Amino acid sequence: MLIDLTPAHGPALAAFLADFAAAGEARIPAYFSDLDWPIERVVDAVSAWARGEQLGPGWVPCTTWFFEQGGDLLGVVNVRHHLTERLRHFGGHIGYSVRPSARGRGVATALLAATLPRVRAMGIQDVLLTCDPGNVASRRTIERNGGVLEDEALYAPEGKVVRTYWIRG
Repeated sequence: MLIDLTPAHGPALAAFLADFAAAGEARIPAYFSDLDWPIERVVDAVSAWARGEQLGPGWVPCTTWFFEQGGDLLGVVNVRHHLTERLRHFGGHIGYSVRPSARGRGVATALLAATLPRVRAMGIQDVLLTCDPGNVASRRTIERNGGVLEDEALYAPEGKVVRTYWIRG
């Protein structure tokens, strides 16, 4: 189930972050808070970003939810409320990540499926997603949720090849 993070999720968030650290993953896609922020600061920041406040340069308002199951946070999803030119080619409307110990169990597919109705309720009918061509799991997740490949091209500012998908409303 998708949830809004609250201060009560402090221990679950700590375990979520520790799972990435134990796997040697210092960067967590779709999680934009500093890894050492206390839970209250994380909750305040994601709330502010959703309102379009306290945004860094080039950022757009974004909503962050966590995928919770049995009290554990298994994944995180970040929804950008509109696209900039950069997001159109690198990032899209939705970014997500699944904690390492929960991968390979369909969590990302369920997380994206749960996110799409919320995105549509926000007024975004056609949803753009991007992924690295080598990220087969992410490609399958997007395709299982109706994603249709638009393009695979070099995005020069990042120096990376990116696959661009649309999930039409």
